[in-house]
Amino acid sequence: MVLWKSIVLGIVQGLTEFLPVSSSGHLVVFSGLLKANSTLAFDVALHFGSLIALAIFFWGDIVGLFRGFLCTFHRNLSREEARKRNMFWLIVAAIIPSGVIGVVFSATIEKAFASLYVVAAMFLVTAALLFLQHVALTTRTIREVGWKDALVIGIGQVFALLPGLSRSGTTMSVGVYRGLKQEDAAHFSFLMAIPTIAGAAIFKLKDFLQAGMSSTALTDIGIGVVVSVLTSLVAIGLLLKVARKGKMQWFALYCVAAAVFTFAAHYFGLI
Repeated sequence: MVLWKSIVLGIVQGLTEFLPVSSSGHLVVFSGLLKANSTLAFDVALHFGSLIALAIFFWGDIVGLFRGFLCTFHRNLSREEARKRNMFWLIVAAIIPSGVIGVVFSATIEKAFASLYVVAAMFLVTAALLFLQHVALTTRTIREVGWKDALVIGIGQVFALLPGLSRSGTTMSVGVYRGLKQEDAAHFSFLMAIPTIAGAAIFKLKDFLQAGMSSTALTDIGIGVVVSVLTSLVAIGLLLKVARKGKMQWFALYCVAAAVFTFAAHYFGLI
């Protein structure tokens, strides 16, 4: 893949991984437009860039979750220690459904990436989920997330394995429907994203080992990861800002436009 295409795909991955507009759907569309022949291995490499950005932005939360895990093995916890312990296991509970389904049905899910009409349809579903957030009654914070919330949000993430259905948009929307404020739903979604993205990348690492890529390809991927890190940091900050304002419908309108473009571009043979 030529250098400029690696940079473009890195920017797309970084911006769309955390904005609720579906990174997988955008990578399918842009790979078709650029005739870049992007592989799942390359997509996962870009996800590593997004993972690094998450670690930078939420390092304090990551440390807190690790301490929460350690608190599992102690008694007589303070209220704050118990909260961190519970949050760690809530995140674990939330990612189990998509982890199991993703591994068991990975081949079936990959086939869905071949259909641009599926991508376009899922863009519309994402738009509907985001738009309906404004009718939900949201009064709860991330500190009030319970086991039922985690399980329901985790089930929502299962459906987001389909290209075009945004992972962040789906998990955020389900959280909002459960009564979480948009900013708190976004925060919980980001915490879920850390092990989710890490697990997906590690699961696909064998693609790198089997492909036997050249040094040129590795250079392109490295550049893509760097660009992905930088743009991911911008996207995380932007989403949290929009969530604080309660304006997720802005992204709903964008997803509608993305669906129309994808339908039209595929129909007229552009991708």
